[in-house]
Amino acid sequence: MDLQQKWVWLLCGAVLCFSIVAWFKSGRPLRAMLLSAVTGTAGLSALYLLQQLCGVGLPVNEVTIGVSAVGGVPGVILLLMTQLILR
Repeated sequence: MDLQQKWVWLLCGAVLCFSIVAWFKSGRPLRAMLLSAVTGTAGLSALYLLQQLCGVGLPVNEVTIGVSAVGGVPGVILLLMTQLILR
């Protein structure tokens, strides 16, 4: 594993930690988790459907669905940034 991949994994871990802290600080962690999962998967779906118009797309597989469900919209943005960095 090279240095660039280690930084990507570190960034993914940081986003996960910040998401968990934000969920519990909201006062209603279950509601926040479900809302994050819905908005993240909706964002990933919209990006997948509009990839011909945008020119940017992400594959829909277990990893991208998991990251978008846990991270929400910031998770989808993280996936896009990771794709641009690792190109």
